[in-house]
Amino acid sequence: MRKLALFTGLVAAATLAFPVTAWAAGGGKPPVKLEGKVNDEGTKTAKNNKLDVEQDDFYFKPTYIKAKKGTLTVELENEGNAPHTFTIDSLDIDKEVQPGKKATVKVKVPSSSAVAFYCRFHKGQGMQGAIFTKTGQSTASSASSSGGTPTTKAPSTTAGSSGYGY
Repeated sequence: MRKLALFTGLVAAATLAFPVTAWAAGGGKPPVKLEGKVNDEGTKTAKNNKLDVEQDDFYFKPTYIKAKKGTLTVELENEGNAPHTFTIDSLDIDKEVQPGKKATVKVKVPSSSAVAFYCRFHKGQGMQGAIFTKTGQSTASSASSSGGTPTTKAPSTTAGSSGYGY
């Protein structure tokens, strides 16, 4: 019984010391850092700046796409049971794909930063990824890259006011 208690304690301590990260499912460190949960289904390099991407419940496969600067043609296939989107706010791309259907999108790939994409319906469940030209690139930071969710700032305070209306 003492061995079981010791083992349980060691597992709990290891979990706290070395938490499983969102990218662990992909088998290594992700090539691009994304905010929030990411269901990592691997990395693939586009050939001739074309790539097939599987949309499923609730991931993109591949999750990370290495491409050359220029126009990337992405062939989407929704193999899931729910509708999914391929959305890139900064490029005004928002393609909805119904279950069992296919669609094509063209993405302008910059060399200076990665481009984050996500499913508008399931981003919170980890359905997001990125297109990049070099490992370690960060995504262009803008309010729109947060997935369309507005950011709320804390109320500002001024002398003699708590900032909360009283």
